[in-house]
Amino acid sequence: MSATNKSTIEHIGIGAATTASVVGAGLFALGETVFRAACDVRSPMFIKHNDRAVEAIGEQLELQNNDEQRDAVRWFQATRQSLTTYSEDGLRLHAWVLDPDSVAPKPHAYAICCHGFCGEPQEMARYALRYARMGCTVLLPALRAHERSQGRYVGMGYLDRRDVMRWIDLVVRADRDAQIILHGNSMGAAAVMLAAAEPDLPAQVKAVIEDSGYSSISSEMRFVARSMMRLPRVVGLPMLGVMSMICRMHAGFWLADGDCVRAAGRIRVPMLCVHGTADQLVPHEFMDRIVSAYHGRHCRMLSVAGAGHTLSSVKDPDTYWRMVQSTVDEGLSLA
Repeated sequence: MSATNKSTIEHIGIGAATTASVVGAGLFALGETVFRAACDVRSPMFIKHNDRAVEAIGEQLELQNNDEQRDAVRWFQATRQSLTTYSEDGLRLHAWVLDPDSVAPKPHAYAICCHGFCGEPQEMARYALRYARMGCTVLLPALRAHERSQGRYVGMGYLDRRDVMRWIDLVVRADRDAQIILHGNSMGAAAVMLAAAEPDLPAQVKAVIEDSGYSSISSEMRFVARSMMRLPRVVGLPMLGVMSMICRMHAGFWLADGDCVRAAGRIRVPMLCVHGTADQLVPHEFMDRIVSAYHGRHCRMLSVAGAGHTLSSVKDPDTYWRMVQSTVDEGLSLA
């Protein structure tokens, strides 16, 4: 090999290494930014510190703000009782408790209803009132790093699964004959599905209702990268790999850990899966993956035509609550 050729190859190698370093640094910076925006509530980059994001969240809540929700919020604010417990990693968790609102309360029936990403318990008021009118005592937990619950990092449903278990254990310690319904919306849906798949799930959990849940954290983040961030696959996938690594370092889990499809295969209690066909935040197709993986007692599925994210109960309340009631009745009938 001539000296000239050797020199040329060396320069190519240096250039390639430099390019790789620049690309790697760019991917790391992007992965770090997305992690901080999605998970780190103390970061100035967190999504709720973004004016456009706050406006979008407000618009989403306004779509739910009908007469039923307004009445439910007034009831929630007038009757709620504060309750706390602690997570397995020492965080103080907060929930609101609401008594049955029925002339025939069910003394051992409980519903634990979990809100979604960047939400709070009050947004679940309409669901709480419906369950209270079924005769249930209702718990509305604030997921970690939300409302009054402590935490720096959003659990994306995965860390929250063990927090949901703490609320279940609290109910069971107080009432050994408890019959518990788990209901979650969006990220809360992921939390209750993952909790229901835990090997130490108490027998007192009788049914799961998941509304607009994602099939996995990884799948949802791929959807966000592709459809919302408009990143090409060649950039989006490596960026999510970096984000997952950063998430593991700081929050303690990989994005792949939160797999609701895998969890659905371990859920044995009756389940209802609900999704709107016009959901632009969590694709409707995710529900199909979850339902296909379920091998438990009975899984109902409700697709609501034209309903946006977590808006199925607004778009078609009669069908929605009829199917919820059927799932609850089946769950409570189990020995």
